[in-house]
Amino acid sequence: MAPPPPEPPPLPTLPEGHRDAVVWLAVAPDGRSILSASTDRTIKLWDIGGKHLIRNLGVHKDMARTALYMPDGISALTAGDDGEIVQRKLADGAVLHVFQSGQNGGVNKLAISPDGKHAVSGHDTGNVIIWDLVNGSVQHVLTGHEWSISAVVVSPDGRQALSGSIDGTLKLWDIESGKQLRSWHGHEQGTYGAVFTADGHHLITGSGDLTIKVWDLDSGREVKRFEGHEGTVYALALSADGKRLLSASLDGTARLWDIESGNQIAMFDSQTGPIYAVAFAADGTVLTGGYDRTIRDWPATGGDGVVLFAGAPE
Repeated sequence: MAPPPPEPPPLPTLPEGHRDAVVWLAVAPDGRSILSASTDRTIKLWDIGGKHLIRNLGVHKDMARTALYMPDGISALTAGDDGEIVQRKLADGAVLHVFQSGQNGGVNKLAISPDGKHAVSGHDTGNVIIWDLVNGSVQHVLTGHEWSISAVVVSPDGRQALSGSIDGTLKLWDIESGKQLRSWHGHEQGTYGAVFTADGHHLITGSGDLTIKVWDLDSGREVKRFEGHEGTVYALALSADGKRLLSASLDGTARLWDIESGNQIAMFDSQTGPIYAVAFAADGTVLTGGYDRTIRDWPATGGDGVVLFAGAPE
């Protein structure tokens, strides 16, 4: 019998690190900092260049799911299972506004329009809410999904929103009117992760059926498919030039794809369990967050990553 593979070296720890899985990463508009959300209920703001925690931005009453920079670069929106969407100042974490989801349930996913005037939240009841961020009010509650929402994204022109649910259904909405523009069964299992291409005419979705699909929104047809993941594709990110796609998976890997050819460019293997969050750093390197509580930085060409921000000691 072959000897068992050597145990990987223990991961470094950081007292101020996350105490549970990192489930969301967002990079600041200026590329200097990142936001992370964790099932430990906290939102943390990190300095990439200085490699240190700037501050705990806030704590939710239940698992935190998402944290997004507002386009103004001054504040962030954070959300979680407690059903609260909280706008906070990045400078000191001060709460500017709390949006209450009420009977719509916990917030699984959140997206902000490029102009910062609207937010779209997806809830565990299957409802989708369009928020007027200027007035701090609900603009539309969109019903029609029969299962919990697992993906939301806003189009580059800010006019449309896409929601996906855990039954694989995708719905396209008009943000201003709240009308449903299209509904289709995109995947055999849940849709996790969705991004619009820069032209707004194509949509890319990941799924529990292990596929990543590219959709032509004008025709509603699938035009391309990326395959290779061996676990649920949980999150997607698009490079600034729109040419590369980054995917995170419960198989413990993140993968980089060439959108034009559909070929896999690189694979990043955590070797420590599921990866839940991916983002491109300003310099084009790959950021991942996952089950092991760490945030890592990987060379875009592939190879070993470094632990940028370690998790808290067990």
